[in-house]
Amino acid sequence: MELRDIISSAAGGGTAVLPSGEFEGPVVIDRPLRLVGKNTTIYAKNGAAVYVKAPNVTLEGLRVEITEGDVSDVAIEAECPAAVSEVEVLGRVRGFGSEDGNFDVPRTIALGNICADEENTFRLTVNVPEKTTIECSLNEVRFSPNVLSAGRNEITLSVSGISARTLLYAEALFKSKFIRRVSVTGRPAADKPVRDKEIYTAPSAESLTDVISMTAPKAENSAKLTMTRGMRTSAAPYVGTEFSVWFECRKNRKMDIDPYVFMLDKDGRAVNEKGFVFFGNERSEDGAVRYFPQDGHIEINLAAADCRVEKITLAYAVYAEPQSASGSENCFAYVERPRVSLCTDTERVSFEMDGLSSETAAVAMEFYLYKGEWRISAVGAGYNNGIARLCRSFGLEVTE
Repeated sequence: MELRDIISSAAGGGTAVLPSGEFEGPVVIDRPLRLVGKNTTIYAKNGAAVYVKAPNVTLEGLRVEITEGDVSDVAIEAECPAAVSEVEVLGRVRGFGSEDGNFDVPRTIALGNICADEENTFRLTVNVPEKTTIECSLNEVRFSPNVLSAGRNEITLSVSGISARTLLYAEALFKSKFIRRVSVTGRPAADKPVRDKEIYTAPSAESLTDVISMTAPKAENSAKLTMTRGMRTSAAPYVGTEFSVWFECRKNRKMDIDPYVFMLDKDGRAVNEKGFVFFGNERSEDGAVRYFPQDGHIEINLAAADCRVEKITLAYAVYAEPQSASGSENCFAYVERPRVSLCTDTERVSFEMDGLSSETAAVAMEFYLYKGEWRISAVGAGYNNGIARLCRSFGLEVTE
């Protein structure tokens, strides 16, 4: 049953309980209702995912997000006052009083190399629209203060007690009326502790624009970014429109991992067969994408893409000869630390696709047009039916 059917079947003034899972909006609530999610995500590619158009509405236990817009786009819009409880949002809100203000905190805080044996300290300056508390999933990662006042706040982030053999990954929840989730990453590799390093400074009120930066890139092309699954950002500050793509991992010698690039139109369909670049077609018809079989890297020139192309999807597929009588080890369970790098004169963007297992193919990244701007999306989604399923989903005929 679709969400709108569940909502429409609930009596006015009653409760609609939504199932777990991800559901595409928009969802419109046009009468008094308590909308309760159970590990439920409502998303929209562009435009608000949830509209409240009636009084006496309560939103509870939901995650609401914009998937192809910017974090400055409105995810929840209310024409009438609405109550919220345990609602996580990716995007802005409108119609919730002071909560409508600017929330400028990076989605990912990449600490880089840290010292495992001593305390490391970092500084952030953030903007929050309301009193906000910070809760972190790891005791080894501490924010001070952990209660922020509305407006501009300076925060000290301390890290200590991390095992030298463990990558740091933590999630911090910034809680006001709504919840915003922030990832904290780091690598215990530094010989000396990091002291008082500035890692993020939100724009001052005088310099704010309609776009909230996820990682505060510098204006010059020296910015570097470590992306995590689901993260999106503008391509311009990091790689411009012309860059190379490299893949690295640990695998056995009999395993091959090949790249596949799909050039798609506004409907997510391949523009033509020449827009599918792989070992059997090393160059797109417009020359915007080229594959180099000698070392397996890809070169992309976004500015040269056919005018019909609005998305370029980068995928990788595994092939391995049988290792035993039980069958072939041709899946990502046998691939350690698969990592994608975007480079110009040096590495500018990296994304480690963790969490893959029995999948034989994975979409690593997407480059897409949004309001005339090329953007980067870290996807990391695996598929058990291999590259053939992806080809068919993009309108390409394949034989197996």
